[in-house]
Amino acid sequence: MSLNFERKIIDFFSISKQLSHFCLFFALFCAISAPAQTKQQRYLDYIERYKAVALQHERDYGVPASITLAQGILESSVGQSKMAQEANNHFGIKAYHWSGEVYGACDSLKQVGYRKYGAPEDSFLDHAKFLKGPRYSVLYQLDVTDYRSWAQGLRDCGYAEDVNYPSKLIAIIEKYELYAINGGHLQNGDRAIQQDVEEQPVSDRWHHRKRRTRTSTEQNQVQQEQVQEQQQPFTPMRQGRVGSSADNE
Repeated sequence: MSLNFERKIIDFFSISKQLSHFCLFFALFCAISAPAQTKQQRYLDYIERYKAVALQHERDYGVPASITLAQGILESSVGQSKMAQEANNHFGIKAYHWSGEVYGACDSLKQVGYRKYGAPEDSFLDHAKFLKGPRYSVLYQLDVTDYRSWAQGLRDCGYAEDVNYPSKLIAIIEKYELYAINGGHLQNGDRAIQQDVEEQPVSDRWHHRKRRTRTSTEQNQVQQEQVQEQQQPFTPMRQGRVGSSADNE
């Protein structure tokens, strides 16, 4: 009787040990697989469809593929916005100095529409050429794998007014591991973003901002900017309007 009782105790502890090992393994498995489970298929499909063109433009123009894809996802609501669907415009490029078809123009309000493309890939090419303008030249001092500095630098150079624009891009890049597309690695979120992307002067930024009374000097600067804009083949994008399909409609 005593011997059987001892065996039962031994069996109990053996089973308990195996069970604890199983629970530990299961918890570890869930922790590892959880990030993958939160990824949405439409994001993965978008990345798979456009990553080749993004990598090609990185080689041709120097714009990081991770940044291109993150901006495309954010600006076009993962390719589902009305403008992306009806005009193949994934980056909100307006139709200034544009001889092609225009989307969303309203003559009665004298509003400039957006460029309409024959294919989404044309929008990606236009975006890559746009970022090669002098306004963003400082960004090319950065490595193409330094996605955090690129994200912050885009806003510092005047791409967007939204203070959360860099963090939105970074969140997409890190959640969907876009940093690995061009051989990069996950960056430490506590690391300070490189400071060699200098703040651009206000007069050198896009003028899609809140209106206020300008001095005569500022008015002259605006006029000079408008002349310079007319000499450039590509045009300003929308500012501070990201992350919502309604923003692209």
